[in-house]
Amino acid sequence: MTAFSRQPGLFAYALLPTCLLLASCAHTTLPSQETATRSKADLVSGRTTVYPIPAMKTSLTRTVLPNGLEVLILPRPDLPLVSFRLGIRAGSASDPRGLAGTASLAASLLIRGTAGHDTLSLFRTIDQTGGNLEASANRDMTVLSGDSLSGEAPTLLGLAAEMVTSPTFPQGEFDKKKASVLASLSEEENHPGPIAAELFYRLLEKGTPYATPSGGTPASLKKISRQDLLDFVHRHYRPDHAVLVLAGDLTPETGLALAKRSFSRWTSPRPTESRPASFSPTPMTGVFLVDKPELRQSTVLTGTTGIARKDPSFYNALVFNMLLGASQTSTLNRTVRQKMGLVYYIHSALVASPEPGPFIVTFQTYAKNTGKVLDLTHTILGDALRTPPTPEAVDAIRRQLTGGFPFLMNTTPKLAELLLVIWSDGLGYTYFTDYPKEVAKVTPASVLAAGRSLLKDKPVVTVIVGPATALKKAGVTGSAPPPAD
Repeated sequence: MTAFSRQPGLFAYALLPTCLLLASCAHTTLPSQETATRSKADLVSGRTTVYPIPAMKTSLTRTVLPNGLEVLILPRPDLPLVSFRLGIRAGSASDPRGLAGTASLAASLLIRGTAGHDTLSLFRTIDQTGGNLEASANRDMTVLSGDSLSGEAPTLLGLAAEMVTSPTFPQGEFDKKKASVLASLSEEENHPGPIAAELFYRLLEKGTPYATPSGGTPASLKKISRQDLLDFVHRHYRPDHAVLVLAGDLTPETGLALAKRSFSRWTSPRPTESRPASFSPTPMTGVFLVDKPELRQSTVLTGTTGIARKDPSFYNALVFNMLLGASQTSTLNRTVRQKMGLVYYIHSALVASPEPGPFIVTFQTYAKNTGKVLDLTHTILGDALRTPPTPEAVDAIRRQLTGGFPFLMNTTPKLAELLLVIWSDGLGYTYFTDYPKEVAKVTPASVLAAGRSLLKDKPVVTVIVGPATALKKAGVTGSAPPPAD
């Protein structure tokens, strides 16, 4: 029995759909040196590289503008639509110390005013295009997303350029948004899913920027001022840390002209800054219990440190995860939920990001069943690490991955999102042609090896949110969570 399988079971249900979607997007090989590294020659010359995609009867064109902005253009002239994504390496991992939530709050207010447009003018102009333009921030990026008829794309791109180069963050809008976010965070304190997720990441990712919630905490939000947002944008919104993805009804020439027209005057006023120094977590291992006596159910997350998206073992670990608990026919779901009816849900998730994310199992059940579910989960995990899956089971997952891949890019918004993931995680632009080859390489033996590498003798964090008295009767106990830093 491994260190992982001796501990109770896993993950924040509120985050699961996103994790599964991103995991399914990440079918690619390691990038070559040419595609993974932006050379000085690229930055100076604006050299263009073309990557044929025979299956889609098109090509991906990559150009770096003189200011360092990387531009990816993927023509799909089927419909008169264009989707763009502007990604900036300015997520919550870059939040100033003690001011968690800065990146998220800044992104949410980009559409509330620029040097050229006030809030009402921005909304009116977007509405007149018939398209949409919005901004958000996750742990690793700030993303501006636009979708419209191809004839309206220049208008939306122009607004997006204003939003990242001259946001004004009007004080009134700032105050209203901050109050709204604080109210939402206060409400989350009453729900077991968000409580468990925040505590799990705080304990497992201790010592890294991933340990704090991307949206911040009530304590950190209260400290953030309008000037903090302006300082964050000035420091982190820079073209040499960004990519512009254009997909849809355009040619490489028209797409590049649009990019230059909108973003060529965007400059980087400061020297390049590195990502936050430490992404080596020091997990606080053990079982931690948050007592919620008013509940009848327990929400359980348990997991360990995982791998990055470009890890050589990713495909094999992905198949291991899908067989274990990330599909309707997975062992955990089939045995614990469908056959025995012990849980409302049970899932596993491989949260692979630019930096290593966690491997998690999560379930919710009646408190009295918690011990039984934990024991059963341990048994299933132990079996998965002792015995390779059958060739038939691996083949079924390979076919599922290959068959589902086209549906990740059957619309221009999906294509733009996929290209953004490829850029963010450094996956390489031969992704579209390498994908089926990489899936085909997965074998039962390689799946078993990946599972053992992922879970065996690893530090484990387990979080349980539920009624302590009922859980104790079920034989489940845990330590009180340590206070936040």
